Amino acid sequence: MSHSKPLLIPWLRSQVDSGRYPGVAWTNPQHTEFCVPWKHALRQDSSRVDVLIFKAWAEVSGNGRAQGDPSVWKRNFRSALRAKGFKLVSDNKNDAANPHKVFSWPEEEYATAVLLLVFLNMMQTNQYLSAESTIDQDILEECLKGMNIEPPTEGITVFESPPEQQQQHNQGVIGGHVLPEQQQYPVAFEDAVGGVGLPEQPAYPMDGAVGVACDQQMVEQFKDTMSKTMVGDHFKTQFRVLVYYRGVKVSEQLVENEAGLRLVYRPELTQPVLDHETGLFLVSLPRPVAMLDHTQANLTQRILDKLGQGLEVGVSGPVVYGQRLGEIKAFWSLCKFDHSRQPQEVSKLEPQPLYLFKDFVRGMLDFITGKECPPCSLYFCLGEKWPDPDNRPLEKKLITVEVVLTSLEILKSMAVGGGASSLHSVELQISLEEMMELC
Repeated sequence: MSHSKPLLIPWLRSQVDSGRYPGVAWTNPQHTEFCVPWKHALRQDSSRVDVLIFKAWAEVSGNGRAQGDPSVWKRNFRSALRAKGFKLVSDNKNDAANPHKVFSWPEEEYATAVLLLVFLNMMQTNQYLSAESTIDQDILEECLKGMNIEPPTEGITVFESPPEQQQQHNQGVIGGHVLPEQQQYPVAFEDAVGGVGLPEQPAYPMDGAVGVACDQQMVEQFKDTMSKTMVGDHFKTQFRVLVYYRGVKVSEQLVENEAGLRLVYRPELTQPVLDHETGLFLVSLPRPVAMLDHTQANLTQRILDKLGQGLEVGVSGPVVYGQRLGEIKAFWSLCKFDHSRQPQEVSKLEPQPLYLFKDFVRGMLDFITGKECPPCSLYFCLGEKWPDPDNRPLEKKLITVEVVLTSLEILKSMAVGGGASSLHSVELQISLEEMMELC
């Protein structure tokens, strides 16, 4: 039976996104550069794990079978990258601790993918894709598959909390804690009729609108979404929790709860479960059964066994806080590529503010003036220091957890998708500055 050879570019992006290959990961927030383990076969610490990505390409490009030995797989992989326009950014194959190479994505392919995404969003949100439409939505989505710039996720709009959770919260406490000097409010859950809920993904400008009219529509959408994210002085969001063992994603769960969550190790929990005492959702880390290296698996299990009451991440007013409740130390950062070499430990003594909504707003003001877009995720490392004092990458850590603040993710998607220039507005700047004063 014949075996069709996939296109390298979409195939490779999906592999990097999957997180299934240790050491194969994006090295910048824009997902335009990625690293690949590049260990010499004669090194004493070399193993079959180091060549998994080379073998995978050999299999899909060779009628389902990897022809030759690992050195041939690596050579063919490198040749395929060169032929498609990938460029070598840095060659660290002789690094004693972490031999690897960093490649940059072909610029033309990335730009084309972004244009496809924007086009698809505009068509979807303005309801141009009807049953009689000549545009084949499935084809467009297939083009975008695995490129980490997919259409906005559905299912994170207005919702109601479970009845038992509504009864749980009281006027003085959110997430089971009162933060010092923070005004406390109960978590608000109202339906769409009441007009309060998590912000919906905005529609991108279409209808032939260009120039000033197009930018003004984007500004109004952004302001409207921002206002739904901050109601009074309470930050409203849900949480997407991604768990990685040694750089490989092993779990992803959506926590539909504005109060927050607690990371624990209770393998019997297959989905988030409400903790009635605190109003937070319990999210269990999985067993390390998929780890190929037995030594790493054993070390990971030891950390999990001592996790105890775990790590709490919640919202209090305009603040996202964290507190370690178990025996194992936890460290955090707002950046996956933090090279500060200054570890930040999560406090065990009291809830510790980690991210303020006004810092995100300030970051948006900076983005409009040409700086980087502010983060929408928090990165935690359990049992190991992070940021690493020796500048080891996050994917080398045994247990890492990314907590995505979905409301901020929507705002960031709007800003990046429309571009900083589309948000140039005196009215928006004044609105953002006023919002900062209220936080």
